[in-house]
Amino acid sequence: MTVGRLAARFGLSRTTLLYYDRLGLLRPSRRTAAGYRIYDAADVARLATICGLRRAGLPLAEIPRAVDSDTPQLVAALAIGLTELADQIEVLRGRQRTILSALAAGREGDRTWSLDKASLTELLDGAGIGADRQEAWHAAAEQADGGLHQQLLESLELPADEVARIRGLASGVVEGGRGAHHP
Repeated sequence: MTVGRLAARFGLSRTTLLYYDRLGLLRPSRRTAAGYRIYDAADVARLATICGLRRAGLPLAEIPRAVDSDTPQLVAALAIGLTELADQIEVLRGRQRTILSALAAGREGDRTWSLDKASLTELLDGAGIGADRQEAWHAAAEQADGGLHQQLLESLELPADEVARIRGLASGVVEGGRGAHHP
């Protein structure tokens, strides 16, 4: 398989594969008389592993050691990547809870505001979270802290049945379902 066909098969650029070659990460198994790179089935399998490790968040510098070593080192590299990812998720969830708390309380530091349903919808729209993505936003808020999400919805002076409906729909999205549009 040529470099162009291999790149297309994996949705990569030709330049990326040439870069991997320069790093020694993926070398072609042979070259034609004209110098064209040719990749065999083992090269394709190696690239599949490399792409999987990249999707898992492993930096390029770690991949050669993980790919070229025995399984325990690969597992250790993935475990480290998983731990780092969990740490990043926890940091993001903390930020999410802070934002939800500020929105629900209507204050942050010495600044206060009043938020109603229309203002929240406008705020979400302004942040690039249009009607089509607001359901996912509520689902993320519900997952981050259901109590804070409820407090935020109640601070909008929504009727209790609407708060329950939105939280129920948001929970359905978290569990894999879909619901109707809401603020």
